[in-house]
Amino acid sequence: MIIATAGHVDHGKTTLVKALTGVDTDRLKEEKLRGMSIEPGFAYLDLGSGAPVGFVDVPGHERFVRNMLAGVAAVDYALLVIAADDGPMPQTHEHLAILELLGIRDGAVAITKADCVSPARLAEAQVEIAAALSPTALCNAPAFTVAATSGAGIEALRTHLAKAARAQRKHPAEGNFRLAVDRCFSLAGTGQVVTGAVASGRIRIGDEVMVSPQGVSLRVRGIHVHNRAAEDACAGWRCALNLAGTDLKKVSIERGDWIVAPDAHVPTERCDVRITVPVSQDKPLAHWTPVHLHCGAAAVNARVALLEGQAIAPGASALAQLIIDRPVMLLRGDRFILRDQSARHTIAGGVALDPDGAVRGRAKPARLAHLAAMACDTPREALERLLDAQPDGVWLDRFVRAWNLTADESAALLGQFSLATFPDAGETRGVTASSWQAMRSRLLSNLREWHDAQPEGIGPGEAMLADQLGERTLAPAWRAALRSLCEEGQIKREGISLRLAEHSPRLSENNAAMLAQVNGVLQASGLRPPAAGEMAKMLGIDLAALTAFLEHASRLGHLVRVARNRFFLPATMDELARVAEKLAGESVGGMFEAAAYRDRSGLGRNVTIEVLEFMDRMRITRYAGGRRRIAA
Repeated sequence: MIIATAGHVDHGKTTLVKALTGVDTDRLKEEKLRGMSIEPGFAYLDLGSGAPVGFVDVPGHERFVRNMLAGVAAVDYALLVIAADDGPMPQTHEHLAILELLGIRDGAVAITKADCVSPARLAEAQVEIAAALSPTALCNAPAFTVAATSGAGIEALRTHLAKAARAQRKHPAEGNFRLAVDRCFSLAGTGQVVTGAVASGRIRIGDEVMVSPQGVSLRVRGIHVHNRAAEDACAGWRCALNLAGTDLKKVSIERGDWIVAPDAHVPTERCDVRITVPVSQDKPLAHWTPVHLHCGAAAVNARVALLEGQAIAPGASALAQLIIDRPVMLLRGDRFILRDQSARHTIAGGVALDPDGAVRGRAKPARLAHLAAMACDTPREALERLLDAQPDGVWLDRFVRAWNLTADESAALLGQFSLATFPDAGETRGVTASSWQAMRSRLLSNLREWHDAQPEGIGPGEAMLADQLGERTLAPAWRAALRSLCEEGQIKREGISLRLAEHSPRLSENNAAMLAQVNGVLQASGLRPPAAGEMAKMLGIDLAALTAFLEHASRLGHLVRVARNRFFLPATMDELARVAEKLAGESVGGMFEAAAYRDRSGLGRNVTIEVLEFMDRMRITRYAGGRRRIAA
C-alpha cells in the first residue's frame, strides 16, 4: 500500500512520517535550511501487513503544489495532516480537492501539535476539521490526535495504518507495465536509476521497456522495491529501476516521463476525457480554457475543448477533449488534475476515456456515444456497447491500447465475442458476426434487385451501390463485406461495375451489335477514347442516335460516362483508377496534383480533368486544396 500525506505547509507532515517510520524524508539541503518540504519524500515501513508500506511525504506550500501532484499520482491511502493550532488552511482544502479529483477514497486524519493547544482549542479544531471533511469522500475518515515530538498517539495511528494495509485490496497485476517517473538519477557503478509508482502490470529483471513519450527502448538491469533488491515489481508498489541499453545516451529521462512495456507506449496530444469541477470553485470552467495538466508526475500546458455545452458549472462534470502542447501518457481510467493558467489554483480534475481523441467530429452524437461506452467499468461492457453503437466496426487495436490490455487479456476478451474482423488503414476493425452476415446479405439482395430491374445491365458501381444502401460512400465494413463476397466468387467485378456471379446481361440483338462496334473503337483508342462526335463520324452513325445508345449502355454498366460527350470502357476506368491509387501511394501525404496524374496516365489535359472530376463524383478520389487523394 502507498500512503500519501496531504495538508498545509508547516502542519508537521514530515515530522509525522519520521515519527511513524524513523525516516526523515527531507533530503535536500534547501529543505533542511528552510524547514519546509520542496520535493516529495519517500519512506517505507513494515507494518506486518505482508509487504512494506510506502509513505509519500508531499510539499504543503502553495508554490510547490506541482511537486505535491507528482507525489500523489498513484497512491492508495491518504493521511491528511492538520495542525490543531491552525485547523484547516488553504492548502488543506486544495489538497482535499485534489484527493477527491484523483479518486482517493480511503484515508485517515492526523491532528498534529495536540500538545501545543488547550483542550478547548483541540475540541474546536476537531469541529472545524469535521466541517471541512463533510462534503468529501473522507467525511467518515477516522481522526487521530498526535504529538509527533513526544510520540503521543503515534502508536494508535500506526496500528490503524497496519490494519488498513491488511484490508487494502491487492492490486491485480493486470495490464501492461507502466511506471510514472518521479525521480531520476545516476549512481556510480550502477548507472541510470528511475523511481516511481507502478500504475499497472508487472516488471521483471531483463524485461524490455520503453521511455515514453520519447519512444526509446531500454532494458531493466535491476529492481528495488521499498529499498530492497527484488526480482520483480507490480502494480501498487513503489520501485526503483536500474535501466541499461545501447540507446540510453539518446534520451534524457525526467520526472513526468513513463517507463512502460512496449505495448503500453501510447503517447497522445488529444485525449477525450470526463472533467469534474469541484463544488468549491467560484466560477464555471469555460470552453477553450488554457490549463496546466497534471497526469502521472508530468505537468504540461493544454486547452480544454468541451464536447457538451460551453461551460462546466461547479459541482458538475462533462465530456471534453484535452488538446495538449506536447505528447503525454494518458490511458483509459487514468486520473488527472487541471490547474489554472498561472498554475496557482486547482480548478478541475477528471478521468481519461480515450487517448485517441478525434480531430474531426469530436462532439458529434456518434463520438459522444463512443465515449459513453468507454466510460463503462470493464472492457467487456465497453466493447459490447461499442459493437452495438458502431455498425461500421470498432477499431480493435485502438480499443486494446486504450484499455492497456496485454496480448493474453486481449485474446481472452475478444474470445468472448463472435466477431468478424477486417483490415483497415493498417489496423483491425471488428463487427459482430450477425452484423457482418446482415451486410453481406443486403449487398447480395441489392444487386439482385438491380439485376431484376435492368436485366440488360452488368451492374452498378460502388458509388451507386452506396446510394442504394443510404450511404454517402461505402464504409470500411461494407467494403470489407463486399471484398469477401468477391473473393468467394459470389460477386464479380466488371471494370468498375459489380454483378452477381450468376447474372448474365441480356442485350437485344441490335444493342449487342451496336455495343460491339463501340467497344471496338474504345479498345483501339486505349486510355484516350474519342468524344461522342468523333466516334459518330468513325462509325458513320447519326450523333443523336449514338449518344442515346451510349447513355443507355452507360446506365446498364456496359460503358462509363465520364463527361457529357465522353464514354469509357469499364475496364479502362478501372485501370485509370489504379493509376490514381499508385500515384497517391508514391506521393507525400498521399496527395497528388492533376499534372502528375496527366503525366503518369498519358492523357491530355482536358481528358485528365474530365477523368479526375468523374473519380471525385464516384468518390474514388477526394479533391482538396488543388490536390487529390484516394477517398477513405
